[in-house]
Amino acid sequence: MLKEALDGQVTVVCNAIVASVQIQVEPVGRWFEAFLKRRNRDVSTSFQELEEEEELSEESEDEELQLEEYPLLKTLDPKDWKNQDHYAVLGLAHLRYKATQKQIKAAHKAMVLKHHPDKRKAAGEQIVEGDNDYFTCITKGKHSSPYY
Repeated sequence: MLKEALDGQVTVVCNAIVASVQIQVEPVGRWFEAFLKRRNRDVSTSFQELEEEEELSEESEDEELQLEEYPLLKTLDPKDWKNQDHYAVLGLAHLRYKATQKQIKAAHKAMVLKHHPDKRKAAGEQIVEGDNDYFTCITKGKHSSPYY
């Protein structure tokens, strides 16, 4: 309803009100997925809470990551790193292309912690100086790999 005009003012209608129009919307996207999860669980949680819950479940899956030690790791030639199997170097030969970025990152971290030259030197192992150590294969395997 329009308010009454004050003394000396005129009320004018510019446009008529148009009837509402129904538009068909395609239900897609993360917000719709969050809506479905809330509706199916009968809870009112925010999208961020649902996303955090998924991340926690993914982290627990990553903790169960089984790395296979590459038997020929210590014999690898760092100068031939382009022709090496990067998955095997990182201990992910059983996953191959199915390995996620998180798994690759976790495997790289585990291999670096285990085979770092400073750690091996402290354990009394003989270290080859420069880029001739097999540790170079681990670092280049992750950063220069087409799989990462």
